[in-house]
Amino acid sequence: MKMVSKIAALLAFSMAATALPEAPSMEAALAQASEQKKDIFVDFTGTDWCTACIHLRSKIVESDAFEKAYGDKYVLVSVDFPRNPQLVAQIPDEEKRRRENLLSSYRIEGLPGVVLMDEKGMPYEIINGTRRNPEDYIALMDAGVQKRAARDAAFAKAATLTGMEKAQALAEGLKALPVPCRDKYLAEIDAINSSDTANTLGFKGLGSESAMRIKQEEELRDIISGFRGKLDAASLKASVVQMEDFLKRPNLAPEVRQNALATMGDSYALLGEYMKMYECYKAALEAAPDSRAAKRIRGNVTNFEENVLPNLK
Repeated sequence: MKMVSKIAALLAFSMAATALPEAPSMEAALAQASEQKKDIFVDFTGTDWCTACIHLRSKIVESDAFEKAYGDKYVLVSVDFPRNPQLVAQIPDEEKRRRENLLSSYRIEGLPGVVLMDEKGMPYEIINGTRRNPEDYIALMDAGVQKRAARDAAFAKAATLTGMEKAQALAEGLKALPVPCRDKYLAEIDAINSSDTANTLGFKGLGSESAMRIKQEEELRDIISGFRGKLDAASLKASVVQMEDFLKRPNLAPEVRQNALATMGDSYALLGEYMKMYECYKAALEAAPDSRAAKRIRGNVTNFEENVLPNLK
């Protein structure tokens, strides 16, 4: 009974009244925002375990100050990552993957994280963590609104121009936004690259290529999620085969290739095949030496070379 009561309380928290009208899904939020001419406040949260997330919702978003500043300007939608097994079991596997993909696409590495979007679902700000009081958080919201205004002004200017001048205006608008938001603007990036063939504005590799990379990342995460938690030898060997097949795909983005190789290396480590693990980690590091994951992989490679390889010779 205590467990049931606890879960009921957690669910009650997740459905509690807030200063923002809350939509039950991203699709509903987009429809509501479009109809009401509001922006979208996407709250990546862990309602049953993340104390910072609970603080953000109960002490910031539900505060009178936040209500006064932004209560009539945003629609709230939660992207929840619970840990309680009974709550996790209520989420279909496809929905779990969708949430993980969404979290990864905005490079949010810790909860809470908030993405501000316009009524069309185009992101313009990312706010990581919470703040001690509503006023400090409202200042971050204000900064996000200013980025949206800079984007809109530059895009409006671009609409009156052609050729390289249009590309420059579009680039100005995109550079006002956080980097993880920019690659969602595929049409604008393609328009920039069609005029800026010399890549003077630095957007080569984004646009259609970015869309392909995002799709590859989602496919890889789906494969990984299929054998997550399966640590028996047969499952680990099967995971290696799946990674080998995935790595045969043409035109894999460097960071995607790196992730696949590192995952295969992790499987070899659990199988006790350490030389194969090492070769995978080395190949992963070479695939994208300047990526965010490269530091961890480089540490694994260095540790093996310094502490294990000498004993194998």
